[in-house]
Amino acid sequence: MPITGEDFEQLVEPFFKKLFQDMGFLVIQVRKQTAGTQNGFDVSVLFLDDNEFEREFFIECKYYTSTKLDWSEIFSKQVQLDSSNHDATAFIALSPLRNLSNIDHNIQAKQTKAFKFPVDFWTPDKDIEKMFALDKNLYQKIYDKPCSLVLDEAKELQRLKIIVNLLISKKDLLRHANLIKMPVATFPIDGDEEMVTSLDLKLNSICKPDDQYRIIYHKARADYKVYLESLVDVHSELRTRILNWEENMRLKASRLTHNFKMDDNYTPQKFFSDFFNEAEKEILTFYGENELKGDKEKLLCGIVFELAAQCPLDWRKNGTD
Repeated sequence: MPITGEDFEQLVEPFFKKLFQDMGFLVIQVRKQTAGTQNGFDVSVLFLDDNEFEREFFIECKYYTSTKLDWSEIFSKQVQLDSSNHDATAFIALSPLRNLSNIDHNIQAKQTKAFKFPVDFWTPDKDIEKMFALDKNLYQKIYDKPCSLVLDEAKELQRLKIIVNLLISKKDLLRHANLIKMPVATFPIDGDEEMVTSLDLKLNSICKPDDQYRIIYHKARADYKVYLESLVDVHSELRTRILNWEENMRLKASRLTHNFKMDDNYTPQKFFSDFFNEAEKEILTFYGENELKGDKEKLLCGIVFELAAQCPLDWRKNGTD
């Protein structure tokens, strides 16, 4: 016999407690929202992540059996949650039977940044049926039929944990969406030997072999590369903006190299100084236009020495000295 929306909320409360425990998280509390309270969610899961930081996922349950589920209805719940006093790690729209319709991805993306918490839709097109197949009795109640899915439970739990951890990562990035914080690279960049050699050839023009700054310059570039890689899944837009700025600096570098042809007295040291001055002016504009904060000098050095490694930034006189 089909269940009701209220039944669904009651059933998923204990299910999520066990699910998060089975994924290896320490669950502190799972609670169902009081009827009539307008905070934008039905169930919340409070737990410790793998680093023992407290996190809370807020879940809006939609058990629609026939009518379509419009995105605007879910969006209004996000607005309610954002207006509440809750510090959401993530918002999840849970709909086992109906996919969302009429999604405005542009508005969703812009508002997610304003809300400072990631949003995910756990719907049929996201294989949500597999998640409920972890509990055969619950599956039968939700779908009103026996579960016929053949499931590797360990792999399904692993898949779900990857999703949860990705949402946690997105939350951390959104919390500091306008803050550039470049980590220290602790491993070499794969397939980078040729570029390391290229950068060393440039440094030969301005540094002595035992100059301590050579290592610092190489490290600045490595930190920049690792930082860009860290943005791939969690903040692709910021990564694109940085790469676009890098491309602009590439064009400036190309223009500046013409000084070698126009002035016989133009030196690699002069080029190095001129380009850094240009880059410093540009990065202040870049930060201002994008309302960014943090690690200006690290980003500046990283891009300069990455361009040198790629060859477009060649401060060797005529590219040979």
